[in-house]
Amino acid sequence: MGGFKNKAKNSAFKAGLLNTILTHLIECSKRMKADCITANCFLQNHEDIITNKLTANYLNIEPSIFRFEPQSLEHYDNATGLYIGRTDLKVITCDYFRDAKAYYVIECKRIDGQNDLNKKYIADGVERFFSPATQPKYSSYYSQNIMFAYVVENIDIPSTADNIDRLQGTLLNGATASSFVLIQSDAPLYYVYRCGYVSNSMGQVELSHLFFDFTGAVYKKLVL
Repeated sequence: MGGFKNKAKNSAFKAGLLNTILTHLIECSKRMKADCITANCFLQNHEDIITNKLTANYLNIEPSIFRFEPQSLEHYDNATGLYIGRTDLKVITCDYFRDAKAYYVIECKRIDGQNDLNKKYIADGVERFFSPATQPKYSSYYSQNIMFAYVVENIDIPSTADNIDRLQGTLLNGATASSFVLIQSDAPLYYVYRCGYVSNSMGQVELSHLFFDFTGAVYKKLVL
């Protein structure tokens, strides 16, 4: 998986890897939701708890070319002795053993259709790939990463995605965003959008935004 000398082949190869990761996320999310509903064992309305259950019981169960690592420390700062970031999910391939910087990042955020979580999706999610400008909290080795939106209320997902898309134009720091482009959906269960970003420090980076409807499998009450 070291890549090809031809740039066009490299781009196509990376796009294929990212699409494979997205497909796996979607299929595992489907199984987890169905299992929770069937067993009448609902997910707590908490980002980390949803992520941990999905990772431990679904994403890493079957043999795969990927490994999903939750809560992975990111970017050690020699000056402070601290890490400046903590990824929700780090996705590693065999490339990682050739170059420790070679991995994808998945940032997870709950979405309920309200403006508060929409703003947090940007400020505490998207922005981590671009700000601070000198050393963003998350890496973008492949110039491609994933935002994973856990939809926890019965909302119109395309309308919410449109709102987030508009908010990026005024709230996002560290990069300029293009418009969301819908690339895949199985309405009303999930929608996948792509968005390009231009950053002075990072250059061009693409994020895939996966909105998955977990309603029916999540307790209404937020668990802190």
